[in-house]
Amino acid sequence: MKIYKACVFSKGSNKAVVIESEYSSKANFIRDLRLNGYEVCDWRVKEARIYDYIVEQTNCQKEDWINNR
Repeated sequence: MKIYKACVFSKGSNKAVVIESEYSSKANFIRDLRLNGYEVCDWRVKEARIYDYIVEQTNCQKEDWINNR
C-alpha cells in the first residue's frame, strides 16, 4: 500500500481540493476519486512524497508533473 495525493476538482462547485489516501495502486485511487464525483487529471496524481516535492520545490508547471515520477 502506498499513500497517494491528487489535486482534483469537484464537479458541482469546480473547487480545487487536495486529497490524500492510502491505496494499493494509483489506478484504484483515481477510480475511487472519479466515482466520488471528482474531476481528475491523471498526471497530477502522484505518490505523496513526489507530490509534496513538486509542490514545494518546483513551479508546478505541467512538465514538472509529467517529468517527476
